[in-house]
Amino acid sequence: MFGNGNGTGTQKESADMTIYMGKNVEFKGTLSFEGTGRIDGKVEGKILAKGVLLLGEGAAVSSEIEGDTVVVGGNVEGKIIGRQKVQLLKTAVVNADISTPSFSIEEGCQFNGSCRMLGNANAVSSAHGFTREEEFPAGLTAR
Repeated sequence: MFGNGNGTGTQKESADMTIYMGKNVEFKGTLSFEGTGRIDGKVEGKILAKGVLLLGEGAAVSSEIEGDTVVVGGNVEGKIIGRQKVQLLKTAVVNADISTPSFSIEEGCQFNGSCRMLGNANAVSSAHGFTREEEFPAGLTAR
């Protein structure tokens, strides 16, 4: 994402980035943005992304996270909602409950929590919980 290894292409790719928080940056509160954002620093609070959120290997996040696509490479505690997809990289340490229609986890990742796989992005519309109808497809019931 940040270049092809020979030093070219980084200006265009950096221009596509809406927000970047370096590893020495700490933020408390609600962080909201549209587009693509990368966080390598520390965040406490809430992150709301309309787009792609990349949490780098150095990220330390204690937060409720909601985004279209959430890619985690660092440490996360809290709740993750991916309206389209959540991806945990092998460097991730995640102690969180996850709700998303598409979930991938690389070998080596540490994941402690629960994951709700919902049928489509519309079912993962907010961080305020789910109804029984959203949890179970038609014809299926809880035991």
